[in-house]
Amino acid sequence: MSRARGVALVVAAAVLITAPWWGPRALRPLRFFGVRRVEVVGARYLAPDAIAGALGLGERASIFEDLRLLERRVGALGGIAGVQVARRLPGTLRVEVREALPVALAEGPAGLVAVGGDGHPLPYEVTATPVDAPLLARIDGPVVRVLATIQATDLGLYAEISAARSRGGEVVLELNEGRVLLAPPIEGGVVRSVSAVRRDLAARSLPWLELDARYRGWVIVRRRAEQVGGGAA
Repeated sequence: MSRARGVALVVAAAVLITAPWWGPRALRPLRFFGVRRVEVVGARYLAPDAIAGALGLGERASIFEDLRLLERRVGALGGIAGVQVARRLPGTLRVEVREALPVALAEGPAGLVAVGGDGHPLPYEVTATPVDAPLLARIDGPVVRVLATIQATDLGLYAEISAARSRGGEVVLELNEGRVLLAPPIEGGVVRSVSAVRRDLAARSLPWLELDARYRGWVIVRRRAEQVGGGAA
């Protein structure tokens, strides 16, 4: 195909794309618009090849395939929180994905598994792409929901959590500095209160053993020297 004819087809396609439903359908059989490349953007934990494969494209696939159908196929892939498929003339499909964020790493039958904010395992190969998340001995719904709230409210605090566990209906967070006690379910205000107390203690160079935020409106500080103080949240 000559360059001039190719340019003419691209221009015609740009016009027909904006036409009613019959425009893209009329262009679909033309081999000039066959899919020659799939660009995957936004993938960190999932393999780009797996995402491209989820499109379900045949050998004679066109960039004028139904984009909504392609998005549904990719969206059905585990770990996908959002997807948008776009055309790039003459032969490229661009797949932009938003992956579900891992909230924790839990012990599974075959090793560590990434866990999403909904408490379900994510199909991420954590040995291939490391997941930086708190460790759990098992998938525990209340603990996962607490971690998800912290992740959404204060990434700085979340990043300091090395492990988390349930203990008698409460949640214990392990940080390098000490422990944080919480009574689930929690709201963002509790997270912000704990962070404010941590910042205040750090500014005064005061080490601590435990921050107890189980009581509404209070964060109780237990010092390493067994001194006890408190502050209104």
